[in-house]
Amino acid sequence: MNSRYEVLSYAINAATPMYSTAPKPVFTPYSQIIKKDTSNTFVISMHNHTGTHIDAPKHFVNDGKSISDYSIDELIFENPIIVDCPKNSAELITPDDFSYVLHQLQICDCLLLHTGYGKFRNEEKYRTHNPGIAPETILWIRKDYPNIRCIGIDSISISSFQHRNEGREAHKIAFTKSEGFGEPLLFIEDIKLDMISGESIEKIFIIPWQIDGIDSAPCNVIAIIKS
Repeated sequence: MNSRYEVLSYAINAATPMYSTAPKPVFTPYSQIIKKDTSNTFVISMHNHTGTHIDAPKHFVNDGKSISDYSIDELIFENPIIVDCPKNSAELITPDDFSYVLHQLQICDCLLLHTGYGKFRNEEKYRTHNPGIAPETILWIRKDYPNIRCIGIDSISISSFQHRNEGREAHKIAFTKSEGFGEPLLFIEDIKLDMISGESIEKIFIIPWQIDGIDSAPCNVIAIIKS
């Protein structure tokens, strides 16, 4: 069986949608050949939750792991699945959305949620009316499926902007160490899933920016797709 590679990360540019009041990225020329400098270079000013990025526990838990604390082995996923759970404006993903894939969740280590909302990424409602994940869904996953280490969503955040309290609670449930749960989860937000919906994924590689000390970071996500 042949396989192919797909990049599931969006390129970052000045039009990248940002959650809430987070500033857009700014790319300022530092040296320019056109101005008789010897090379072209840029100064990049950017929020660390820009574009396709990975949330680590320190995002909501002060003594939680930063993304730079993770080894490369912890960011490779051998049993990822993509679940189609179509959502409209500001709807939350609940445990009922997984009724048809419960058998697959038993072996899954990276759960990719395809809501279909990525088609609105160039519209304002992608920022302000995004689907999210209900806190009870995160609690259910942590209690019943401790094998799942990472969740990705084709939305600007797992926190719906119209349900921000629920979004904060969902993050805290995901990131807090608790007896009887698996390891705290990781979240990939603003991931590109439309092109692989309905396909079988062999493996996922997450490659975050290597910056010490920050809670989370933009990342490249590479999938091996069975074909």
